[in-house]
Amino acid sequence: MSGQVAHRVRPSRLILIRHGETTWNREERIQGQRDAPLNALGRAQAASTARHLVDVGLLGDVSVIHSSDLSRALDTARAIVALTGLPLIVNASLRERHFGELEGVTYAEWRAADAESLRRFRAGDPDYGPPGGETAREFIARCVAAIEHVVTTSDAAAVAVVTHGGVVSSLYRHSEALGYASERTWSVPNASLSEWRVRWQDEAPVFECLRIGDATHLEPLDDVALESIEK
Repeated sequence: MSGQVAHRVRPSRLILIRHGETTWNREERIQGQRDAPLNALGRAQAASTARHLVDVGLLGDVSVIHSSDLSRALDTARAIVALTGLPLIVNASLRERHFGELEGVTYAEWRAADAESLRRFRAGDPDYGPPGGETAREFIARCVAAIEHVVTTSDAAAVAVVTHGGVVSSLYRHSEALGYASERTWSVPNASLSEWRVRWQDEAPVFECLRIGDATHLEPLDDVALESIEK
């Protein structure tokens, strides 16, 4: 009817999906923003996750799949798109933390070369950043801003994002009001699901975590251990 204003749907649910495994995950090699592809297990995880999302109806209110532009996330997202036919939006702001000169280095090599900087990283020093990379403060701010933008510009009741372990953990720290140096009591395995309820305070989203790093749908693939830390 003329004169009526269409009511915009605001999201009430957010699903974050970590990418499947890569060989660098298996080798405990720092990926950061380097473009390491999924390995055979990672591709199987992506397919299993896509099937689970469809089978349990988690994507029923989703109108588009958002993804980091790094191939390990993008190929995981493409497995979901192949089953659902949903459109795909690629967003570089959903990338993993930039580790600068440390990308491609194993954690053992980092420890041997500079144990003090690794200690600062593990301790959650907000102002530590690898040479050429992001500090924890910069990274978490980027992740939260990117997710908030995706949610506030969506016109669907649910939002699904394929991204990286560090991005998932950054939103979890934000939603739980955890400090940079707070003890890490959670994990975000490859191809795991994390879910938030979204409330709205004025025009700003408020995130309430429902689950973090849920990989129970991958149990049929547990002949190879899933990674439980971010790389």
